[in-house]
Amino acid sequence: MNYKFIIAAFALILSIGATDVLAQRGSSTAKFRSPYKRKFKPSWTVFASPGLVVMNSENEGDSGDLDKYGVLKNNGMGPTLNVGAIYQFSNSFGVEGRLGYLNINGKEDARERERVNKDDVTFKTHAVEASASLIYNLTNTYVGSRFTRSRNLRLLVPYVKAGVGVVMYTSSSSIERQGVDFPDATSYPDIALVAPLGGGIKIQYSKQLTIAPELNVNFTTTDYLDNTSYGYKSPLTGKNDAYLTATVKVMYNITAHRRSPFRFRR
Repeated sequence: MNYKFIIAAFALILSIGATDVLAQRGSSTAKFRSPYKRKFKPSWTVFASPGLVVMNSENEGDSGDLDKYGVLKNNGMGPTLNVGAIYQFSNSFGVEGRLGYLNINGKEDARERERVNKDDVTFKTHAVEASASLIYNLTNTYVGSRFTRSRNLRLLVPYVKAGVGVVMYTSSSSIERQGVDFPDATSYPDIALVAPLGGGIKIQYSKQLTIAPELNVNFTTTDYLDNTSYGYKSPLTGKNDAYLTATVKVMYNITAHRRSPFRFRR
């Protein structure tokens, strides 16, 4: 028996069958070989972001042994909480609206500064901030290029943001070791403009749930967030006060799965 002839005939039959199957699948073959082109859909995301706020107050601190609290507590720090919503209107850009509360406390720490004849002060500031920012994603939300994205979410998406808003605040200050309360530096509550500038990294757990550590520098048009104004000029922020916020956003996309809003899928 000619085994070579049988093997050759069997291989020919298999090749003809495979060709027939591929012909029947038609466009489905191209579907699996070509990149998936995802159609963008605008989405709404709500978020809450607790964190820490640090201020650049008039308190300069002291390099000697009298400096007990350190630069953060001396300049003013405390908790902050923000809530808001983000409208993602393109693959790269979104608009954020945010409402935040800040509680800043500074501790007097340094000895008397001879060149301005002023002490550090203890101060307390409560503020409410409302702002709107433009967000730009530095990479795609989904794996792949901007034109041929896959179905898989990208785990890390860095972004930057810039915006403008207002901050309404009240402040009081004193020198506790001397028992002196400072008078109000301006009429409280007072309102100032604020310009947040910063960025963060989205950690996409699912289409609905995202965690985003974020850092913002908030420039203001007031010098009275600590209820004092000695004319001190920061080399970074100038005469007016500014504050730094470090928060962690917990974000939920409310348009990812309308039929089942509590399903978590990547």
